[in-house]
Amino acid sequence: MLDGARILIQIPAYRDPQLVHTLDSVFEQAAHPDRLRVSVCLQCAPRDRLPRRYADMPGLQIDRVDYRDSRGANWARRRAQRQWRDEPYSLIIDSHLRFARHWDRKLIAMLEGLKSVGIKRPALTCYPPDFDPQTYPLGRSQVPMKIYKEAYIDGVLAHFAGFELPLWRWLKAPIPAQFMALGFLFTEGRFNRDVPFDPNVYFFGDEITTGLRAYCHGYDVFHPHRVLAWHAYDRGTRRCHWEDHAAWRARDLRSFVRVRRILSGHAYRDYPLGTCRSVAGYERWIGMPLLLKEPW
Repeated sequence: MLDGARILIQIPAYRDPQLVHTLDSVFEQAAHPDRLRVSVCLQCAPRDRLPRRYADMPGLQIDRVDYRDSRGANWARRRAQRQWRDEPYSLIIDSHLRFARHWDRKLIAMLEGLKSVGIKRPALTCYPPDFDPQTYPLGRSQVPMKIYKEAYIDGVLAHFAGFELPLWRWLKAPIPAQFMALGFLFTEGRFNRDVPFDPNVYFFGDEITTGLRAYCHGYDVFHPHRVLAWHAYDRGTRRCHWEDHAAWRARDLRSFVRVRRILSGHAYRDYPLGTCRSVAGYERWIGMPLLLKEPW
């Protein structure tokens, strides 16, 4: 780990009982917990409270928002991202994770290793293996994951899935990735300036639009070759934004119009595409179109 290097961890948390366990794991499993600062956008009911041990916890910043005022995951990500204070590294995660021992040291070593071989703006990302909160740590997998395209939604490349990384036992370093995950993304702190999360993108399309914008800003994404965290994918363990917001479908439809425009190359002033590389270059890299041209 670079001497004195700090990490800003950004967590959008929506009525998630797993948040406290995620926070515990972040600090307990870190090699250098004193070098961590955690920014949580906590979308909760007014009566909800975190355990007392978090009240004056150094390195933890809580942005409380009444869940009824929440506008979705990317909106919450942007609120957490705004707390960046020039930390050298940033980790963007979901609020229902568990971490491997010394995850911070290992992530930094991987990222710096990529920079040492000429990757100017590397980012590490994945869909971590699943875990069951009721039985953890039993049953957790040690097989790292690769992100693949799963489906187009109304002609938009917006649905992805994680599968085992091929030949992972023989890998000595992270491997190039095509797609970006926002539930686990580690990169340099300047990403927060270069690629601000677009709060107007509601849900589907958040990862592909952010991945495209990062690519156009010169970022190269890689999958870690070892498991550094686990993710609870069962949504039955928590509330989802659309379960509480009757107007979510209208918001999602507006968002999808925006997603299509971004993927077609339209740049919004506050959330630019970047000028280092092109949309066409990204499509060549991933080997498929972002938007289907045929009627769907």
